[in-house]
Amino acid sequence: MDFSKYFDIFLMNDQPTTCPKCGCRTNHICDLPDSVEISQLHMCLSSICKFIFIVEEDAEIQNLV
Repeated sequence: MDFSKYFDIFLMNDQPTTCPKCGCRTNHICDLPDSVEISQLHMCLSSICKFIFIVEEDAEIQNLV
């Protein structure tokens, strides 16, 4: 299943994942299979927001490491 059709995609960084809409911490729901990069589905922990989105590893940064 191609989750990118249904959810916005954002890049991972070295800080805990926060919601791109409201800034609250998120819950890692699951790892997404069948993807080239590391991809995770996250949901905002704010009871008001509950935004669900994909976080992907930045391939360019991984090439520098």
